[in-house]
Amino acid sequence: MLRRTMCAVSAALVIGGLGVGGSAAAAVSGGVSAWGSGGYGELGDGSTAERLLAAPVPGLTDVVAIDSGRGHVIALKSDGTVVTWGYNGFGQLGDGTRTNRGTPARVAGVTGVVAIAAGSDHSLAVRSDGTVLAWGWNGSGELGDGSGATVQTLPVRVQGVTGARAVSANNRHSLAVTADGTVLAWGSNNGGQLGGKDTTEVRRVPAPVAGLSNVAAVAAGSEFSLARHIDGTVSAWGRNLNGQLGDGTTLTRSDPRPVSGLANVVDIAAGGNHGLAVLADGTAMAWGFNRYGQLGDGTTTDRNRPVRVRGLAGVTDVNGSLNHSIAATAQGYALAWGLNHHGQLGNGTFADSSTPVLVVGLSGVRAVSAGSALSAFSIALTTA
Repeated sequence: MLRRTMCAVSAALVIGGLGVGGSAAAAVSGGVSAWGSGGYGELGDGSTAERLLAAPVPGLTDVVAIDSGRGHVIALKSDGTVVTWGYNGFGQLGDGTRTNRGTPARVAGVTGVVAIAAGSDHSLAVRSDGTVLAWGWNGSGELGDGSGATVQTLPVRVQGVTGARAVSANNRHSLAVTADGTVLAWGSNNGGQLGGKDTTEVRRVPAPVAGLSNVAAVAAGSEFSLARHIDGTVSAWGRNLNGQLGDGTTLTRSDPRPVSGLANVVDIAAGGNHGLAVLADGTAMAWGFNRYGQLGDGTTTDRNRPVRVRGLAGVTDVNGSLNHSIAATAQGYALAWGLNHHGQLGNGTFADSSTPVLVVGLSGVRAVSAGSALSAFSIALTTA
């Protein structure tokens, strides 16, 4: 353990001296690396061992997108097929069983996929015809199939969705954005995260979020939602006990309103109770719950307005879980911050960090995802 830790610190200091820049060594094209908790097979190496440093998921190539839930991973391949692995207690792997699986396997019958998302215990896939498939836990209607079934272990069609281009999911709700900039929401509305005022509602089929237009992307938090508009601004709605709506208050509301002071945003993400944004200049902002330093501002103080993540530049992708966050940079590196009790920060230690630390041994990183509450892990999509 000490040997790994010393290695991690040394590498971080060297790269930090370059401003997390310089030339990155080539990685396997279209591969996925994973680290952190492995108790449900979420690291994809066939074991249930914890791992403090990133290592490739064996045999997985030609991947173009990744996402992770609270214990499972979904990956989109270049041929439009989907593979999954990890925790499967609610059928979120889509293989017709509820048995955990420690290695990637294809979701049978799912083809022509262009976008994916992982909720806590369910999965979503957008097909090239603009329809959406879903599978896994459905206790709050988060699969959007209109049924009363609490679990679907095989993919079902989300009702009434056409023209979808992106999806997002988290604890018990799902979001989709369509080609005309409309946002659809379904599942639990206990925090107002669907946009409707009836917080006792369980919506089993999608419905538009009122007051939103010209949306380019969405991000689902635990009980709140974010939307990035074409003009680079961000709207938020839902539960706000930790300031995760970023409006300068801690007042929960179901009507979308702007996140204070954000402009020129090119990417968004939602952790359990915090929000993240990448700006056009390559810096990153964060707001909301910060008990473990997951906002990356050097403190553990909740923020009800966006603050800058310290020490990050050239950011191209960002993602968050309940208690940690992770970013990819244009130079091909990954950095992580927040809680580290399972080594999910990837620097070879168990030490939490309220500022970004280098994920050791990774290069050619193009996308990242942070696993959530059941376990704590991270994954990265790498390319040559």
